[in-house]
Formats: sequence, C-alpha cells, structure tokens
Amino acid sequence: MFVENVLPIVLGISILSLVVAAFLAKHVLSADTGKPEMRQISDAIREGAEAFLSRQYRTIGMLSIVAAALIFAFYFVNRDVKNIAEMGHGTFWRVTLSFLIGALCSAIAGYVGMFVSIRANIRAATAAMTSLNKALQIALRAGAVSGLTVVAMSLLGVGGLFYFFNGLVDYRHVPLQIVGFGFGASFVALFAQLGGGIYTKAADVGADLVGKVEAGIPEDDPRNPAVIADLVGDNVGDCAGRGADLFESTAAENVGAMILGIALFPVFGLGGILFPLLARAFGFVGGGTPFFFGAITITICLPSSRGNCSTSPTASRSFRTRSSSRSPNSLCAISRPRKRSVTFALSPSSRNWISLPSLIL
Repeated sequence: MFVENVLPIVLGISILSLVVAAFLAKHVLSADTGKPEMRQISDAIREGAEAFLSRQYRTIGMLSIVAAALIFAFYFVNRDVKNIAEMGHGTFWRVTLSFLIGALCSAIAGYVGMFVSIRANIRAATAAMTSLNKALQIALRAGAVSGLTVVAMSLLGVGGLFYFFNGLVDYRHVPLQIVGFGFGASFVALFAQLGGGIYTKAADVGADLVGKVEAGIPEDDPRNPAVIADLVGDNVGDCAGRGADLFESTAAENVGAMILGIALFPVFGLGGILFPLLARAFGFVGGGTPFFFGAITITICLPSSRGNCSTSPTASRSFRTRSSSRSPNSLCAISRPRKRSVTFALSPSSRNWISLPSLIL
C-alpha cells in the first residue's frame, strides 16, 4: 500500500461509517413507540431535552465565535514569533478554522447522541414488553449510532483538514496547524458536560427532596415534574455531553499522535504521521462488521431445578459444566453456534440453573 493511499482510505471508511450509523438509526426509529401513555412521558422528555440543548448550543456557539476571534488575533499579531513562525505559512487562519470545525463537529456528535437516545428509550421499553431480544437490539444499535458518529466525525474532521491544508506535501507543519481542531472539540465538550451535568444533578436533588421527602411522591414517578427534568438532564448530560466529551478525546488523541509522528518522521516517514488515523479507521471495520456479518448470542442463567446451564437451541459443539459455589462468577457454558455466533453464559454462585431465551445482538 502506498502511503498516499492511506488518507483516502481513512476518509472513505469514515464516510461509510456515517452511512452505517444512518442505517442503524433508521432501523431504531422504525420501531414501535408503544402506548399513548408511554408516548406522553417520552414526548415530555424529548421536548425538554431538545429545548435545553438548543439553548445551550446557541450560547456555546456565541462563545466559540468569541474564542475563535481571540485565537485569530493572537496568532496574527504574533505570526513573526519564532515558535509560531515555525508552524508554517497561514497558521493564524488555519488554526482558527480548525478550531471552528472542531467545535462544530463536537456539537454535531453530541446532538446525534442525544437525538437517538431520546427516541430509542421508548422504543426499547416498548420492545421489552414483548421481546427481550428485540429490546436489546434496539438499545445496542442506538448506542452504536452515537459511537460510530463520534469516531467517524473525529476522523473525518482531522483527516479532512489534513488533506485540505495540503498535508501530504507540507506534512511537517499541517499537524501542528490542526491542533485547533482538538481545542475546539474540548471547548464544546467542556460546556456541554458542565451544563448538562449541573442541570441533571440539580433536577435529581430537587426530585428527591421535594418529591420524595416533602410531597411523598414515589421515586421516578412521572407525576413529579422534577423526575422529568432529571431524565431530561440524563439525556443532555450523559448522552449529548458524553458524546462531545468522547469526540474531544478521540480528536485530541488523533492530532497528538500525528504530532508525535512528525518527531518520528526520519524513521517512519509520512506513514508514521498517518498511521494513527489508519489504526482508528480499522476499528470501524472490527466494530461495525458484527452488525451485518455475524451475531453474538448470550444465554443468561437463572436459578432453577436443573443442575446445568443450557445454551441456545442452535448451538453446536458446546460443552457444559456444573456451577460451583466456590466460583461465584464462573463460566457455565461456552459454545460456537452456526452462523458465526458465540454463545456464553455467566453464572452466579448457585447449583441450579435454567437458561433464558438467547439474545441475538
């Protein structure tokens, strides 16, 4: 493989991963939304989460523009300083543009995580009323949408900026100029995590103190408005905020590893700079393939009158062992079923077991 082909491969895999994420999102959103009573609660949570995130992102957007102006002014005024001059021509506008794109991509990654979560919750709950297997499918695929989007946006942003700034030619300076991408991602993640985290903790305390202690309303009862606010905070803090935070982590790791590749250029050449992006891109292949070319079968064991742990009816070449009270987390059944799936079961300490229906992920 020629090193010049690495960047197109990385960008192509990133775009393909976004397509896969869109396909999984379509599958999740096509599921049943349940009874009107369920939708009433879910709609209240969705409306609150979207309103909160919209207001929060408007504030973050204004702060990002102010920060970008300060970054531009700093690099422009000090463009003749030795350390900044060594970063290459046009550093002031390239770092600023990288900052804005990093902030935008981080906001998109967080919003996608929240958008899917507030719609997948009711669908997973509805599916659990009839099929544990289907509920787990919806939950995992909804999580995969956020995970694929976060890493794909990070790779696409870093790789796209590297290509747009002509990094294949000016490879010694461009990784230093796109460091603003990681800073922009961190800037958004900071406010997203703090804003959503403070909101959800305040709502949680309010729900417990006022609802449970003063009004005597049971915990997590939807009649308590603070419970709805707490669930809104879970989505905007743990989903949107965490999505932006994970995006910031992957972006900073990619850029940092590329900068280290500059120091190792005499040994590995351009391949050492692009290798971090290629390694991250290959993670998509390993993480996304099981959703289409294989399945994971989990057999859960519960106490029963039987003395062993059975596996999926489709399993073959399996072996069974009795559980022992001396091994509280022993593996009680492992098999390799047909259709390239893996069946396993973890057993707590007990002598009698029965297997629930297998969960095809």
